Amino acid sequence: MKALTTLFAGIMLTGCRPAKEPLEARAGTAAKLQVIASYEGRLTLDPNEQSPKPSELIIRSQAAYEAFVARIPKRKITRTRPAPPSDDPLLRKPPIDFERRMILAAIRSDTMYISPNFESVTADQKGLSVRITDPGLGETKTLNQQEGIGTYRAIVIPKREGLIQFLR
Repeated sequence: MKALTTLFAGIMLTGCRPAKEPLEARAGTAAKLQVIASYEGRLTLDPNEQSPKPSELIIRSQAAYEAFVARIPKRKITRTRPAPPSDDPLLRKPPIDFERRMILAAIRSDTMYISPNFESVTADQKGLSVRITDPGLGETKTLNQQEGIGTYRAIVIPKREGLIQFLR
């Protein structure tokens, strides 16, 4: 019942047609932000991220973007030798206008198979609220995992200032 109420409230706030421009928050309300692009793949973990807790990144500059992309393995993780090149689209470094856009990335260190999901990104007067879920591991629990490799999902959204709160 709570899920239906939330869905109905979301439809009431955003309407049934796709937004052409990001919605702005009105006094006392939250508006869903437009996701411009979404990417997912594998990522070399920072030693600080190798705890079982998931982590998040806010990328607001070209330098931070380049540092993030540098962590994506250049080759697929496979038993095939030599391993084929990775097909991760971020390795091609699609251009992102950091004057108008930013990237939010969710990192999952407990698996190299299942990426986190961005459920919603809403804006209000205080800043952004980002809801992320981590799907169950299912049968991948028993698969071999390479040490130091996790998964990521990154979304490109309109640039916003203020507090960004991640809810997992």
